[in-house]
Amino acid sequence: MISDNTKAIDRATELISRGLTDEKIIADIIKNEKPIPKRLPAELYDKVNYMCRRWMDRIARFEIEYDFIPNIRVLKTVLLCLIESAPFFHSKFIDNHINPYWKVSDYHIDDIFSVRETMNLERSAENFLLQGIPVGSNVQIKIGLFFCEGKCRLCFIFNHMCMDGGGLKSFLNDMFRGYDSYMKNGTVSVYHSNKSRAYERVYDDMSEADRKTAKKLFAAVSSKDKHTLPFTEAKDSDRKIFVCKKIGADIFEPARLKAKELGATANDLISAAYIRAFYDVSGCAETERVGISSAVDLRRYIKHPENIGYTNHTAFTPCVVETKGKTMADTLKSVAKSTREVKSDKFMGLHGQPLLNLGFKTMIYAQAEFITSLGYTNANLSVSNVGAIRPESLAFENVAPTAVWVGGGAKEKPCAALNVLSYNGDLMLSTCFRGNESDRRMLLNFFDRIEENLKLL
Repeated sequence: MISDNTKAIDRATELISRGLTDEKIIADIIKNEKPIPKRLPAELYDKVNYMCRRWMDRIARFEIEYDFIPNIRVLKTVLLCLIESAPFFHSKFIDNHINPYWKVSDYHIDDIFSVRETMNLERSAENFLLQGIPVGSNVQIKIGLFFCEGKCRLCFIFNHMCMDGGGLKSFLNDMFRGYDSYMKNGTVSVYHSNKSRAYERVYDDMSEADRKTAKKLFAAVSSKDKHTLPFTEAKDSDRKIFVCKKIGADIFEPARLKAKELGATANDLISAAYIRAFYDVSGCAETERVGISSAVDLRRYIKHPENIGYTNHTAFTPCVVETKGKTMADTLKSVAKSTREVKSDKFMGLHGQPLLNLGFKTMIYAQAEFITSLGYTNANLSVSNVGAIRPESLAFENVAPTAVWVGGGAKEKPCAALNVLSYNGDLMLSTCFRGNESDRRMLLNFFDRIEENLKLL
C-alpha cells in the first residue's frame, strides 16, 4: 500500500509539473490509467513514414477557423489529458539503425500548446503550419491558437509517423467531446489504454481464409505513372509553401449531384477534375495515358476503429485514364470505371503491405530502409481525400468553424499531392511543397483549372 501511495504521489507530481492543475482530473487519471511503458515500439507505418523523409518533411497539417475563441484553460486541460493518453505524442524517435523505438519523454503542455494574440491571423497560422518537428523532439505534435478581435485559428502540426488523417479525425473527436464534457461536468474520460497502433489490426476482423490470403499479397499495385506537373528545377533556395483554395458549395454541390447521376462518387469527381487540370497545365498530349494515386483508409477493414490507437492506416490505389476525353463527363466516366475495378478487389489497398512488413521485421532497420527505398514508388500525382467533415463535429460550445483546411507533408518536387476535404458543402483544396513563387503560381493556376472543370460538368 505504501508503494502504491508513493507511485500515486509521484504520478500526481509529474502531472502537475506538466501543467495539469485540476485535482479531480489528476485523481481520475491516476485511478483509471494503465501503466505507461518507458519505450514504445516503432510500428510499420512509423518506419515507412520515417523512410519517406527523403521525399517530404513528415509533418501533417490541419487548420480550423472560428468566429469565436474557445475557453483556453479548458482546452489546455483536455489536450493535456489526450497527450497523456497517447505517450508516443511525448516521445523521441530513436533510430539506432537496428530496431528503432519511441522513448517516452518528459514535457510541459507549453511545449505542445501555444496561444497568441496577433494582428494577422492568416500569416501567423501559415508560419505556424510551415514549422517542422524533429524526430528527436520530446513532443511529436504542436497546436497553436491565434486570436484577433473575436476570431481565431486553431492549427495542428504533427509527425506523420504518428498518425494519418484517420488518426487525426479520432484525435479531434476525442478533443471536442472532451471539451464538451469538461465544460458540462468537469470530466475528461480519456486515459492511457494501451490501444494498439499496429498495422496488423487491419486483419483482425477478417475470416481466417481472407486473412491468410491478404497476408500473402506481396506484390504492390500502383499506377506506375511518371508524369509530373511543370515545376521549376529544385534549388537550395526553395522554401516550404502552403497553397490552398476554397471551391464554394454553389459549384461543388451541383457537380457532385451530376457525378452521382453518372454513377460516380465525390472522390471520382475530384480525381477527374484533378486529371483534366493536369492535362490542361502540363501540356501532356490528350491521347496519353495518365494515372494518379488515391489514398484509401484501411480502417475500412476494422469493425470498431475506435478500439485502435491514433496511428496510420493509409494505403494508395491507382486511378488510370487512357485519354483525357472530350468532355469532363468523359473523364469522369473513365475515372469511375477505373475505381470500380479497384473496388471490386475485396483486398483493395492491402497489396504490398505484407512485403513491407516482412522487410522491416526480418532485417535490421538500416538494411530494410535501404532495400525498401530502392523499390518504393513515390507518386508524383496523387489525391488524398479526408472526406466530408460535419460542422457540428468541430464545434466549440455549439459554435461551428467557418473553414477547415488539411495539408500533408511538405513534398519535394515534382510531387504534387493534393489534400482535399469537404466542409459545409465547400470543397477545400491544399498542397504543401518545397518550391518558389513560380511554383506557387503554377499550382494556383492548377487549382483554378480544377474549379473550371467542376463547372464544366
